[in-house]
Amino acid sequence: MMQAERKRFEHDTVVALEAVKAALKPGDGGVAPGAPRQTPRLTMPPIARGGSLPMTRLRAAFSNAVSTEKNQGLAFLFLPVAMGTGAGLFYMAPTDPSMVFVIAGFVVAVLVAVFAREHHRVAARGAGYAAAVFAGALAAVIEVHNGAILLDSDVTTSIAGTVEAREFDPDGRVRYLVRLVATADPEIRRPPARVRLTARSNHRVAPVGALISGRARLSAPSGPVMPGGYDFAFRAFVDGIGAPGFFYRAPAFVDPVANQPITAAEVARSLRLGLRSVRENVSARIRDVLPGDPGGIAAALAVSDRRGISKPTVDALRATGLAHILAISGLHMALAAGTLYIGIRKSLAAFPAVVEAWPVKKFAAIGAMMTATAYLMISGGSVSTQRAWVMLTVMLVAVMFDRPALTMRNVALAASVIILISPSAVVGPGFQMSFAATAALISAYAAIARRAGSRSETAGARAFGSLLRRGIVFAAKGILGLAITSLVAGLATGLFSAHHFHRVAGGGLLANLLAMPLVTFVVMPAGLLAMLMMPFGLDAWPLRLMGQGLEGVIAAANYVHALGGDVSVGQIPLPVTLIAGTGFVLLVFLRSWLRLAGLALIAMGLGLALPQFAGRSPDVLVSETGDLVGLISPAGLASNAARPSAFVFGQWQTAMRGAPHVPPTNLQGLKEASEPDAPPEASILDQLLAAASEQPSHFHCASRGVCAAVHAQAAIVVIDEAALIGAACDRADLVVVSIPVYLGTCRSGATLITSRSLRRSGALAITVSKTDQAQALQPSRPPRRPKRPRFYMEAALQGTIRPWTVQRYYDWRTRAFDLPG
Repeated sequence: MMQAERKRFEHDTVVALEAVKAALKPGDGGVAPGAPRQTPRLTMPPIARGGSLPMTRLRAAFSNAVSTEKNQGLAFLFLPVAMGTGAGLFYMAPTDPSMVFVIAGFVVAVLVAVFAREHHRVAARGAGYAAAVFAGALAAVIEVHNGAILLDSDVTTSIAGTVEAREFDPDGRVRYLVRLVATADPEIRRPPARVRLTARSNHRVAPVGALISGRARLSAPSGPVMPGGYDFAFRAFVDGIGAPGFFYRAPAFVDPVANQPITAAEVARSLRLGLRSVRENVSARIRDVLPGDPGGIAAALAVSDRRGISKPTVDALRATGLAHILAISGLHMALAAGTLYIGIRKSLAAFPAVVEAWPVKKFAAIGAMMTATAYLMISGGSVSTQRAWVMLTVMLVAVMFDRPALTMRNVALAASVIILISPSAVVGPGFQMSFAATAALISAYAAIARRAGSRSETAGARAFGSLLRRGIVFAAKGILGLAITSLVAGLATGLFSAHHFHRVAGGGLLANLLAMPLVTFVVMPAGLLAMLMMPFGLDAWPLRLMGQGLEGVIAAANYVHALGGDVSVGQIPLPVTLIAGTGFVLLVFLRSWLRLAGLALIAMGLGLALPQFAGRSPDVLVSETGDLVGLISPAGLASNAARPSAFVFGQWQTAMRGAPHVPPTNLQGLKEASEPDAPPEASILDQLLAAASEQPSHFHCASRGVCAAVHAQAAIVVIDEAALIGAACDRADLVVVSIPVYLGTCRSGATLITSRSLRRSGALAITVSKTDQAQALQPSRPPRRPKRPRFYMEAALQGTIRPWTVQRYYDWRTRAFDLPG
């Protein structure tokens, strides 16, 4: 049927072009030889009047292409795009859009679409897309309304709460997910509902459902480490975790109380806690049989517990593009459910009477759906697992109704469901990369199938001679299919990987070719068999087989990682990603030559991402706490800490294309003030600035909290003592104070940044406007500065007041929000 539609489209296109040629060609059209030639005005199509022949052909081709796209149901495919756009715009807004406005917009758009569908189809379709945009925004409004309360500031307090889940890491530490019941000494006046606490001391592990208590340090969720970075506070808000932290000592606990009153809420709670207990037991059993990294990866594949994997193995998997096997996604769900689907069909096929009397394929689809649902429940129901379950369920339902399972319409339907359930997933890498890979694979294999069908009709079916030749051809097709899958999926996800993680796995194709056959044919089938046999205690040998396969995967990752190929591309601006992403959508959705417009947009986005067009990088980076400052220069990324925070500084380095770390120079034995009237702190700063002027773009420190540098013709001082603020303002152009002070500006005209101002603005990226006149620094007295450089600051959260940032404006002393007027 697909081939017939293709032939009919080609025939209609040829006929239309020939008609245009005949209309424009003089001397034809039934005119007798020798007769005077006349312009065929009556036969000229209206589209050709007043235009040239190339324009006429282009219009005809465009009209035919549009007709082709309409016949493919293109309008439905763009509905999830519109819904995702609405959700994305809602989350990117600096303030909360009015719920009344969103609801009113949705209702008006639906009414226009309904009443205009008979007489104004174009207006009705536009209103339908507008309704989809408002529907995505409305889903986001509901999700935000149910979000978590985030802790406003770091605090040490005594907590008591109920254990909802536990995670174990390779070092024996336990991470508890605790629902808070009470806090004391001091009492948190705006407490989060749930916190995640790590117990470092050896202790008897508290069971799920127990009442746990202890002295703990709670931290406020951090925002982006730089403008345009990943917002960890937003992720915590959506996940419902108000604060991370740790216990100072081994926590005490009381076992769960039995004989609770039976209510609907208690039954739901018991089922939830029971599932988490099953998850932990499965994870513990897997690690008992498979110690080390294979056991950690097996637990991640089975119940989404990734805490048992060592950092070197995680780094190798990420650098080689194999980290996707750690998250339960469509691949794992399809392999688990697909293995059972095939097993049921093949088993029932052994009974011809059953096959003739019953719809075996539908029974297999029901069994696969039950397997996928059980996998969802036991794995913890993460966002990626929910997305995979919805997509697989849509496809299995299509099989049950005798419809094609893997189609672009089913992908669009699954995306729409996910957006309505979890609209925040739209702005995350998981949703984007998962659906990008799926849509690209469907589009690529559809194009391959069309070409293969065309060749088969002309060449006919050919039978291969020997069994050996058939086996070789089958193996070659399998390797080619795996290579095509890895290449297409890698290219489709590379754009979003570069935007979110600032890197691209150059060796991803080779790593997937080596590892994915093991995952497909050894790891996942053995894992599924182990899960089915675990209740009977017969899971040891399938788990060992699974472990052998995972050891091969780890070896492949380490081998490819040793070859290199992990490319740091730096921070990709959001407009560039949107341009290239729009091109990608057009490329995979369209079927006619109009998809070439998608290639043009992708090429434009890639070109704008090049360093020559990406614009100037910032000169200075400041963390949101003010205790870490980075200077960007050709020599690398200089900081004021010999061992900076790996969490913050590692992301800075990746965003700056892997810039090497330039540690500070510690100056020992600084001299006292040379002038009697000069305070000691002034002498320290003068000597630091004098040393910094001789070695620009490099920090010189008297201690961990007192540093100075000269960078881009600007004198920069970083301090953690209030007594040094006055002297620093007199001597520097930029002063960063890592303690909260109420001083907002320097009287000398220097730019002052404090921990208090950073609390609201978040991390800063600063560009220095260089002065024409170099600044002469006098070590003995405050220098005179006829002209200071200008600083252009880009803040990660400046002006953004949303439920996941509003805690930055909370004052625990007054128990009120100090919002800007």
